Amino acid sequence: MATTAVSVSRALPVTLAAIGRSTRMILRSPALLIAPLAQSLFFLVVYAGQLGAVGGGYLPGGSFIAFLLPLILLTGAATSAGAAGKLLLSDITSGYLDRLRLAHGSTGPFLSGMVVAALVGVAIQATVTVAGAALIGFRPGDWAGLGGMILVLITLSLGIALLSIAVAIRTGSSAGTGLVPLAVFGLSFFTGFFAPVDELSPWMRTVATVNPLSYVIDTARQLESGSALTALPVALTVLATLVAAGTAACALASNHARRNR
Repeated sequence: MATTAVSVSRALPVTLAAIGRSTRMILRSPALLIAPLAQSLFFLVVYAGQLGAVGGGYLPGGSFIAFLLPLILLTGAATSAGAAGKLLLSDITSGYLDRLRLAHGSTGPFLSGMVVAALVGVAIQATVTVAGAALIGFRPGDWAGLGGMILVLITLSLGIALLSIAVAIRTGSSAGTGLVPLAVFGLSFFTGFFAPVDELSPWMRTVATVNPLSYVIDTARQLESGSALTALPVALTVLATLVAAGTAACALASNHARRNR
């Protein structure tokens, strides 16, 4: 027990320093923070401006901007979470990560720092995007639910960040690392993106029903609107599975790298 406490006390300052370093790198890099944010605001303005009147036809009493916002936040969050893998890849190719491993015996604190920094970027992106949505007419149905919606998307981002890091360690490839957020971005379009799942064509409705992201998005919408959380049980299962898979993938990739360095 005492040994565990000593290990934690030694790792904590290193982890905090890694968080600070990675956060500064994200904030200073337009490609890691500004680009996902600009993408989210662009899609929000274009989709709301062009489809807002149409969306009102099948969302009686609802706001198309509020309906669209969770998906806009999700696509931006996926891109922002992928920053963790990009940061790690930069440290791998420069040899910095190997030097850290030799100096400290473990890369765990540094990987944790990158994940936390990526989540900080996701939180900033989500906050600014919600503020942008408010400027064009978004009004939350439930303020506590809005916070819950952002928390759900940050949890999703945690799983994406972990998988992105695992792929970066295992492949050392920029193309491979970029596939993780790209896959989530692509899957998001096979949900009720512009319309509720029940309003989709039969084949798309089938695809959306088996798409796990549909339940995460539906939960985010239900939280924001303050309606019954019918999709929450499945969404929690999806999120827990994603985070667990990401954690396991990171551990396996790190062990493989350690054996083959």
